[in-house]
Amino acid sequence: MIYTVTFNPALDYVLRVGQLAPGRLHRAESASFAPGGKGINVSAVLQNFGVPSVATGFVAGDVGEIICRKLEARGIETDFIRIPGQSRVNVKIKGKEETEINASGPDIPREALETLAKKLSGVPAGSVLVLAGSVPASLPKDIYERLLAALARPDLRVVADASGELLLDVLPFRPWLIKPNRDELDETFGRHMRSVDEALSYAEKLRTMGARNVIVSMGGGGAMMVTDSGSYYQSVFAGEVVDTVGAGDSMVAGFIAAKQWGKDDREALRFAVAAGCATAFRSGLAEPADVRALLARG
Repeated sequence: MIYTVTFNPALDYVLRVGQLAPGRLHRAESASFAPGGKGINVSAVLQNFGVPSVATGFVAGDVGEIICRKLEARGIETDFIRIPGQSRVNVKIKGKEETEINASGPDIPREALETLAKKLSGVPAGSVLVLAGSVPASLPKDIYERLLAALARPDLRVVADASGELLLDVLPFRPWLIKPNRDELDETFGRHMRSVDEALSYAEKLRTMGARNVIVSMGGGGAMMVTDSGSYYQSVFAGEVVDTVGAGDSMVAGFIAAKQWGKDDREALRFAVAAGCATAFRSGLAEPADVRALLARG
C-alpha cells in the first residue's frame, strides 16, 4: 500500500483574474477550492492513475474536515489525525502572473506526532511511505529524521521529496527515492549548477550518501535519474508550460505508479516525467489521457 504524509495540509482558494493590479478592486473570472499539500497532490495523481493510497498527516477544525471530505469525494482514502486549531487556507491568484498567499497552519502537538508514528508503525511491510514538502514552524526541522528513527522500519520504501537539511537528514535511512529539482539541489549543496553533467555528479553524491534512487527534475530539460544499481537515465518531453504547481508531485506519483505496475527504472522515469509534464502543460493535476498523449510521441 502507499501512504502519503502531509504535515501541513491546506485548502487552496484559487481565484482566476485577467490582470492583477495591487491596490485596485478585482472581480474573479472563476473561483474554486481544492485540497493542497505535496503529499495530498501525490495521492490525488495516484488516484487519477487508478492507484490507491492512504492520505494521512494532520488536519484541524472545519477547514480540515472540508479537506478530508473533498479528498474522500475523489475516492482517496484518508486517515488524518485531528489536532486543535484550524487548518490553513491558502489563496492562489492566477492571472498573467501567479500570486500566492500561504498561511502558516496550526501548531502540531507532541502527542499528535506520537500518534502518527504509532499509526505508521503498523503499516504492512513493503509499503511505500511518501514524506513530502516543508514542515510547519511548530515542528523541529529534523522531523523527517525523527519520524523515520521512531519507526525503525527498513522494510518500508520511503520517498522523501524535500531539500536542504530536511533531505540530508533522511539519507542515512536509505530512502527508496528522493526527487530534488535543480534549485533544491543548489540549496542542498550551496551551488549554482545548470549543466546536466554537474547535476549528475551531485545526484551520484546523494546516492553514495544513502539514497537508493535519485531523480533530479531539470525544468524544461526534463529529468535525470541515477538508480540503486548505478544506472543513469534521462527523459524529456517538449511542450508549453501553463502551470508548474504540482508538477513535481505528479512526477513522484508517476514513478510510484509505474513501479507498482512492474515497469523497469527506465520506463518508470519516462512515465514519471510524462506525468510531471502533463501537469505543467495544463491547469490542474495530470490526467491519464494527457500522459498517454505524451508517451505516444515516442
